[in-house]
Amino acid sequence: MRTMTAGNAGYLSGRNAVARCPFDLGRQLRRFQRYVETSDWDEQLIRFAARYDRALVYVVAGLALAAAFSLSQSL
Repeated sequence: MRTMTAGNAGYLSGRNAVARCPFDLGRQLRRFQRYVETSDWDEQLIRFAARYDRALVYVVAGLALAAAFSLSQSL
């Protein structure tokens, strides 16, 4: 059973819910931390590491070709 803290009690009041800032950085960081702790994003990253590596190589190669083409057109 979770203990009632001042932060949890704030959710019970409708007045505080209206006055709460939607850009509260601390609240967003806590939500992101909860997401990281409860998701399997790191396992998915490891599973698709080869795909991400291949995509990164294609992006770098495409940027290099675009830069070479741009330099050849300006000369």
